[in-house]
Amino acid sequence: MKIETWASIRHLYLVEKLPKKVIARELGIDPKTVRRALKQETLSRAPAGPRASKLDAFKDKIGELLDHYARMSAVRIHEEIQKLGYSGGISILRDYLRPLRTSSKAFLHIQTTPAEEAQCDWAYAGKIASQRVYCFVMVLSFSRMLYLEFFPSQTIEHFMNGHLKAFHFFGGVVKKIRYDNLSSVVLYRIGSAVQFNPRFLAFSAHYLFDPSPCNVRSPHEKGRVEKTIAYVKSNFLSGRTFLSLTDLNHQAFLWRDQVANCRIHGTTGKRPMDLFVDQEKSLLIPLPKTDYDTRLVLGIKSTSQFLVQFETNRYSVPFAYACRMLTLKADDQWVSLYDKEKRIAQHPRSYQKYQVIEDPHHGKGLLASRPHGAYFKHRDALLALGETAHRYLQRLTQTELHLPHQIKKIVDLIDLYGKTEVLQAIEHALSHNALGHEYLRNIIQANRRKRAASQPLGSPCSKINPDLIRSTWVEERDPGLYDAHFQIKEEDHEDRKP
Repeated sequence: MKIETWASIRHLYLVEKLPKKVIARELGIDPKTVRRALKQETLSRAPAGPRASKLDAFKDKIGELLDHYARMSAVRIHEEIQKLGYSGGISILRDYLRPLRTSSKAFLHIQTTPAEEAQCDWAYAGKIASQRVYCFVMVLSFSRMLYLEFFPSQTIEHFMNGHLKAFHFFGGVVKKIRYDNLSSVVLYRIGSAVQFNPRFLAFSAHYLFDPSPCNVRSPHEKGRVEKTIAYVKSNFLSGRTFLSLTDLNHQAFLWRDQVANCRIHGTTGKRPMDLFVDQEKSLLIPLPKTDYDTRLVLGIKSTSQFLVQFETNRYSVPFAYACRMLTLKADDQWVSLYDKEKRIAQHPRSYQKYQVIEDPHHGKGLLASRPHGAYFKHRDALLALGETAHRYLQRLTQTELHLPHQIKKIVDLIDLYGKTEVLQAIEHALSHNALGHEYLRNIIQANRRKRAASQPLGSPCSKINPDLIRSTWVEERDPGLYDAHFQIKEEDHEDRKP
């Protein structure tokens, strides 16, 4: 019986004084319902018994699956119980799983001792100039002393490099570091059996700390770093702008040293820096004499154009190492190339895509024997000066001058005087329609004479500084040396007479 019906019956009978049969007729209900409503001073409905569910026969199996595979999806569980005869839909399965997955748990507060433990994790920090950046965070569990740095990816090389820099920042290493089940740390995990990443295990052995992965789906086991990441996002990343990854790290280091590690921590009530210096720093494991090489190491073959491809970019090596098996070692700053143990090339690492990073010296010896190829190399070097050089080359092609010779001579001027002076000379030459390398050389030399003339006489850098000339000591020579020299020349001349 609905509460509205019960209330209407009692009102009509007790207030309106209508007979029971009239009430039944007015409300269109059975008279027995009217009598039953009048006997109830309050509407109390006995709780209905649980309805039978198609899942009832499969709940034990569902529990067994969740015990072994806590993160198994509803779709996979549905597939497994269908094999056993379940004919229901997935919606009631999801309704049944929801409270099981979100059940609240209570956790003990664990107090760590100084230098006992650190916690470490990655956090996605958005994009800078279309480049993804990730924040590496390590926090000491006792003092809450923080280290952070931003990297362009979460590779194991960047992960180990972040550790290395954190260890040097702290001045030592803690006994144990807690992690989520990152692929850089854990390759496979079945229950409590863990297969560590062998490279990271070698790294941890070098620094004598114990890598300790958390249990699956147990973020509370590294709650300190989780809270620290939330603090970094809300207090540092929010409301700031960054021009580049370098600028981001520059601002991050200032914030770390001037704000994060100097604030009064909400849990300890003390500054992390004070706790660290007073009670923790002296107990850290000392750093080894040599650092672990955290660089990515690859065997790689150079092409016939003496380039090697790394990620999507190509880097040059000396032409003598074309078509050779080489070793590439890369960190977040540099790409270095080795022939066995000898380093033959080093380039700044590019995080752009499809770039060619060349050292001009790597192909110089080859250009002399390949004049046709040298023309294109020299042309590219000229065009690299920008739009003004493009216009100059276009005007140069309209003359009767020998183009390969002119371009080679202009590139020689770039090597001799630098890009800035040559570009200024090209702009001046275009305005006067003076085309050819000789005009450019004359313009550069004239500009240099003007700059030299503008310097005051007697300045230390002047070539005609009289004070400098007078103060310069020259070793005195015996004039007899010159007499002897001319006498030898005369005798030689006389010997050659017929």
